[in-house]
Amino acid sequence: MALEDDIATLTVLVQGMLADSGDQTGFDARAWLAHWLTGVIPALGNRRPIDVLNEHGLEVVKSLLLRAQSGAYS
Repeated sequence: MALEDDIATLTVLVQGMLADSGDQTGFDARAWLAHWLTGVIPALGNRRPIDVLNEHGLEVVKSLLLRAQSGAYS
């Protein structure tokens, strides 16, 4: 699966997470995801999610997002 396909899948996931959690008004899931993917994340050993996505695949990054939604960061 191409990186762009993975990002599209993650965008849909973020949109669904927000739909489950709160008001979506004015929220741009794709823009938020683009910013999040390039930031350093402590739960990833201070790595960027985009690097983990490229090296380990979609499921690792999806799992991190889902754990963040539930409040389980370990």
